[in-house]
Amino acid sequence: MNINILQKDLNKSLGIVQKAVSSRTSIPILSGILLEARDKKLYLTATDLELGIHTYVDCEIIEEGSIVIEPKIISDFVRKFSSTVEMNIQTTENNNVKIKHQHSEINILGNSAQEFPRNTFENEGIEFKLPSKKLQELIKYTIFAVSQDKMRPIFTGCLLEIVNNNINFVAIDTFRMALKKDQLISDNKIDNLSMIIPAKTLQEVNRIIEEVEDDIQIVASDQHVSFKINQTTIISSLLEGKFIDYNSLIREDYATIIALDTAAFKLSLERASVLAREDKNNLIILDIKENTMQINSTSDYGNSEEFIVLDKKEGQDIKIGFNSKYIMDVIKAVESDKLEMRLLGEVNPCFIKENEKDDYHYMILPVRI
Repeated sequence: MNINILQKDLNKSLGIVQKAVSSRTSIPILSGILLEARDKKLYLTATDLELGIHTYVDCEIIEEGSIVIEPKIISDFVRKFSSTVEMNIQTTENNNVKIKHQHSEINILGNSAQEFPRNTFENEGIEFKLPSKKLQELIKYTIFAVSQDKMRPIFTGCLLEIVNNNINFVAIDTFRMALKKDQLISDNKIDNLSMIIPAKTLQEVNRIIEEVEDDIQIVASDQHVSFKINQTTIISSLLEGKFIDYNSLIREDYATIIALDTAAFKLSLERASVLAREDKNNLIILDIKENTMQINSTSDYGNSEEFIVLDKKEGQDIKIGFNSKYIMDVIKAVESDKLEMRLLGEVNPCFIKENEKDDYHYMILPVRI
């Protein structure tokens, strides 16, 4: 293999695929990135057999070929050059790789591409498209609520469910649930589709589509989901198991409903959390009376009090405790200037939604005080 390629193109492509490189594997070849030079393009592939990322970029090919290379060394070396620099990559005897520009050169020991898994990006199933911004929003509003408990793997991902072209994204752990709804615009009606996508996969999809304006093509099969993002394809194994009936968690028998300013709530929580972080439950107490909400936190170092004037209050006064992190997570995710909190009582779940919108439900369990 012998190619010339711009630094900015190589650097971007390496950044896209290297998150799929296996850090712990019994198959040594998976700790590298496959580079393939053919058809006037450089193809880059990485996989840990559960998540795979494949992309390509234009380049000048002097000689076609392929090699597997250790990602960190090449990435660190390439980053040291200007984005306008053209670099030369060529393989020599015994799978050595030479990368050079003018008076700079690095030689890296690579591995034969023959051992790298092939055909890992083929996926056939139900196809649909989502605008990149819509997919970003569905992920952003839910992914923070996935479980970190590896003993319950079914909850370490998000449920993507489509019923009669209505799409739901759901994340649940043992203390909270995030549900974001939207409508699928498709020429082909999808009556029923359900799959659980690992959070790691969605994080990589979200990272790659940040600057993408086009629609994202999604293909769902029995065991895999793939995302086609311009020149990049991401494929992932799905999580197996039965997801909880999340609709049964949503209730409407609220004892108290309040509306408040999102920014004011965020600032007050940030200040109160300074002390709350010293408590093992990260505890804050919300004391809602008449048209105000008092936010209290206490630790061995002292106590904090914050007051917020509410935009509205319906129902009874209430005093209730929460893990401040779980509230802060949702405030960082939502984009509305106003929030509603709908409380079922001091020991029952609280629901947070964007004011005057019904496409998002965030449920959080209280901490007993």
